[in-house]
Amino acid sequence: MNPSPGHASPQSFDLTGRHVLVTGAGRGLGQSMALTAAAFGATVTAVSRSADQLATTAKAAAGLPGEVRIAPADVADLDGLDSLASDAHAHAPLYGVIHAAGVQRRLDAEDVTPQIWREVMTLNLDAPFFLSQAITKRQINDGLAGSHVFIGSLNSSIGLPRNVPYATSKTGLLGMTRALSSEWSGRGIRANAIGPGYYRTALTEDLLSSQADHDRIMARIPMKRLGLPEELGGAIAFLLSDASSYVSGQILNVDGGWLGS
Repeated sequence: MNPSPGHASPQSFDLTGRHVLVTGAGRGLGQSMALTAAAFGATVTAVSRSADQLATTAKAAAGLPGEVRIAPADVADLDGLDSLASDAHAHAPLYGVIHAAGVQRRLDAEDVTPQIWREVMTLNLDAPFFLSQAITKRQINDGLAGSHVFIGSLNSSIGLPRNVPYATSKTGLLGMTRALSSEWSGRGIRANAIGPGYYRTALTEDLLSSQADHDRIMARIPMKRLGLPEELGGAIAFLLSDASSYVSGQILNVDGGWLGS
C-alpha cells in the first residue's frame, strides 16, 4: 500500500504490478471481471475449463494496460487446485483472486439428487475455499498482502424457487467470506464478496426467455432493467485495489437496488 496523502486519489484504484487469478474467466461475468482487472493494469491469470473461451478473453484484452495469460483448468478438480495456485504464483506472486466460476441447477427441491447437490457444492463452495487456501498459504509464506473476492448471489439473501442447492452454496460462501476475513485480515489478506443481481448474460437471457419470467424479475428490480456485466467493474476494481484497503468481511451487493427495496 502506498503512503497516504491524507485523501483518496484515483491512483488508489491502480492495479499495475498486481497479479490476479480469475476463475470462470472464459465467458459472462467472469470474463468481464478478468478484463476489468486488466483494464486497471493487473496481470491476470484467466482460468476456465474451455481453452477456446479463454482465447476469446485474451483476445478481448489486447490493448488493455494489463496482461491476460490463460490457464485452462477445471477448478471442480479439488486435487488440482494447489498446482493451479503454485503455477500462477510462480509466474508472478499472486495478490488477488476472483472466484467467478460457478454452476446453477434449477429444479424442484424434491428432484435434487445427491449427485446434483455435490456438483453444485463442489464448484460453488469447495473450490473457492481450497483455491483461496492454497493461494493464502503462499501469500503468508512470502509475507504478502492480498485481496480475495468471492461471488455471492441474491439467493443468499432472499428465497427464490427451484434454487435450493445454489442458494445453499452461495449462502455458505458468504459465511465463509466473513470467517476467512476474521482469520486472515490481521495478516494483510482481505476477504470480501460481491452479490450480483440479474445481469445480461447468455445464462440470464435463457432464464428470462419467457415474458412471464421477465416481467416477474423486472418488477423486483427498482432500476427496471438487467445489469450489464461491465457494471460490476467498479466493485471489482474497488475490492482489488488500495481504495478498499480497510474493507474486509463485507458483502457488496450490485443488484440494481433489489435488496434495498
